[in-house]
Amino acid sequence: MKDAQELLALQASLSQPIAEKAPFYGRHLYEIASATQAEFARVAEAQYEEQNRKMQTLVDNVAKNAPAGSETAVAVIKSAITAANTTYETVHRATKLAVEIAESNFNAAVTVATKAATKATEQATRTAKKSVA
Repeated sequence: MKDAQELLALQASLSQPIAEKAPFYGRHLYEIASATQAEFARVAEAQYEEQNRKMQTLVDNVAKNAPAGSETAVAVIKSAITAANTTYETVHRATKLAVEIAESNFNAAVTVATKAATKATEQATRTAKKSVA
């Protein structure tokens, strides 16, 4: 019976570091994924802004060289571009907010999981020590 109790104590002592480190590894992986996503978003936003500048320049050039009477068509194009930019900004802000909320929820979950893992490991260690004694 003592061998089984010693085995339980050994198992509890070996599992404690794993249980304590697992949430930190998960957090580290999340941080890597989050940083990668942020870099992709930064590059995509820079490309969007560059394309937007090019489109605005094109529309301005068309407006300057447009024949008389085409002001309405140019105004419609400018209005469409403004509407597209407004939609993009709205979606961008909503996405950023959703990412911040998800990150906050993830951090809260990791904190709870870490505390629970530590508490369970401590409980298992105490139980194993009592069994050995």
